[in-house]
Amino acid sequence: MTDFAAVDLPALLAIVLALVACATLGNWLVLRRESLAADATAHAVLPGLVGGFLVTGTRSPWAMLAGAAIAGLAAILLARFVARATRTGSAVALGVVFTAFFALGVALLETQGARQVDLDPDCVLFGSLETLFVAPPERSLEAWMQSWIAALPRPIWTLAGAAGIAVTTSWLLAKELAMRAFDPSFALASGAAPRWTDDVRIVATTLAIVASFEAVGSVLVIALVACPALAAAPFARSVRGQIALSLAMATPIACGAYLAAAHAPAWLGTTHALNASGTVACALAAGVPLAHLLYRVFRRGARPSPALNRRPA
Repeated sequence: MTDFAAVDLPALLAIVLALVACATLGNWLVLRRESLAADATAHAVLPGLVGGFLVTGTRSPWAMLAGAAIAGLAAILLARFVARATRTGSAVALGVVFTAFFALGVALLETQGARQVDLDPDCVLFGSLETLFVAPPERSLEAWMQSWIAALPRPIWTLAGAAGIAVTTSWLLAKELAMRAFDPSFALASGAAPRWTDDVRIVATTLAIVASFEAVGSVLVIALVACPALAAAPFARSVRGQIALSLAMATPIACGAYLAAAHAPAWLGTTHALNASGTVACALAAGVPLAHLLYRVFRRGARPSPALNRRPA
């Protein structure tokens, strides 16, 4: 039990908090057919991370997170400008912009000495879940448990703040965001859902992705944004219901996948380790077609889900 609380529980807590932060706001991206924006942001933050290191000369978490947030927002705004200036679709503009940003970040990693401080493509892709642990007790178990919360790694506290922002944003602006997702023309014409609500959602989504990036990596961030919402969409009958259901469905899958990655090699007696972030991402992705298959099997007499039958904006 002590080993679980010291090694596995902090990583599980990080996964759950990242899930709450990313999946809560990811539901709005899925409803608006903008899931690629999460992919773009997760890749675009890389030059910001390296830029934070180059400016400060150290791997200061706050400087690198600030750089990542600036880069993520810049990518979204630049993609909007490209889409309007070239009259191409938003998906095309996002694809061009995030590819350019990610390529720039990789080039900076390879040429500016960032590898010397353990900032490399593997860290960017898969995060640092395996390094999130609390020091084992050097005194009585009771005294150690009392200080366990204070000893949690910093990324977990960052994720807790991002999760709080995500839930608060979705709760306070649920009506406005739903109007902009399902009928943006009416939302603008009536003034009931002004354009700034989209800006708040974009900022909150960027913060969630940036906060999760350090702990779980870009691969799992993208899966956390899109997969829970896509799996819950067939069964949901309201937006708030879809958000709650996506979290309820994805949490046991993510936690089970992490435990399998952490302990399956020992249980099976193999020498091959499993990457935690990659395993969780694969499990969440596998859950999407499985959920849709179950919906097709049991949908007789069911009312169509608004998330699956709305017309694109």
